[in-house]
Amino acid sequence: MKQLRAISLFLPMLLLVLVPACNRDRADDDDSAAGDDDDSAKEEASVTSVRAAQVELGRISETIKAASTVLADRQADVVLEVSGTVQELLVEEGQAVRAGQVLAVLRNYQLRGELDRAEANFARASEELASVQALFDQGFVARRDFEEARLAHQTARATLAQSREVESSRKLKSPIDGTVSMRALRYGVAVSPGLVAFQVVDLSSLIVEVRLPEKDLGRLAVGQEVRLRSELLAEGFAAGKVLRISPVIDASTGTVKVTLAVDRDENRVLPGMFVQAEIVVATHHDALLVPKVSLVYDEGKATVFRVEDGKAVRRVIEKGFAGEEQLEVLSGIAAGDLIVTAGQGLLQDGALVRVVP
Repeated sequence: MKQLRAISLFLPMLLLVLVPACNRDRADDDDSAAGDDDDSAKEEASVTSVRAAQVELGRISETIKAASTVLADRQADVVLEVSGTVQELLVEEGQAVRAGQVLAVLRNYQLRGELDRAEANFARASEELASVQALFDQGFVARRDFEEARLAHQTARATLAQSREVESSRKLKSPIDGTVSMRALRYGVAVSPGLVAFQVVDLSSLIVEVRLPEKDLGRLAVGQEVRLRSELLAEGFAAGKVLRISPVIDASTGTVKVTLAVDRDENRVLPGMFVQAEIVVATHHDALLVPKVSLVYDEGKATVFRVEDGKAVRRVIEKGFAGEEQLEVLSGIAAGDLIVTAGQGLLQDGALVRVVP
């Protein structure tokens, strides 16, 4: 009995010792797991997600840019020389025409009457000359009478030619091959001399005139490639070339006029279109190219971040030609390098990064 009483007294004391010990071990395990989670969270938080692109080899050009408006190098105004009423309209705006083609006809009864009288006078003068010629040959009239008849005939012929020319002015003709760009006439409307009735443009002779600083003159040459950019062009740009370079520098502005020709097969370009001209003055092939957005300036130096083993390593680069979206790199990186293109703004050299799509 004494032994049983002793055991019963000992068991509660043993439990009091073991239970706190187990609780301490469990707490230690929980603390260890929590510490591991905190370390993982800290490491995860220190990794920056970025986008990146590989350095590529490609073609890039140096350009001189200027904005201007497209013009037609060959265009003509059809101006009224006589008055009249519009009797016929034979063409519409946008219609292709040939040189000498009749565009419209005016009605002018006065000119018709003057031509009829001139024709009648010439007919009488011709008959009179023939009669006097016959008599002169037979010796029945003096030479003076013959000369007067011949002079009258010449005068009548000149008057008839002039009347025919004036009367023919009722027919308005295109002076060049081209396209009707403007028509100012309407049926039945009375018009007066001096009115520009039509404008005809040769759409195969489109040009762009730009003025460039004289410092660029040494880099320009006839025949250089030109890109003409406009929001109205489906592909963004049209092709052309340098057509003429003025030999004179404008002393008041310090600029030189350069005429650019639009390629003949570029039928998307129209007169009056505003374009940004890019004259290609030099081209590099197999150049190292990176997106311009990847560039970061550090204390005035051009740098990029190259991804190496999960880290962003800052590289100082030497810039070459700059295009619309790409930049040529002369030194500092190599083809195939992975360069950060988004998320680099707050990166430090050696920062942990994760490349995401």
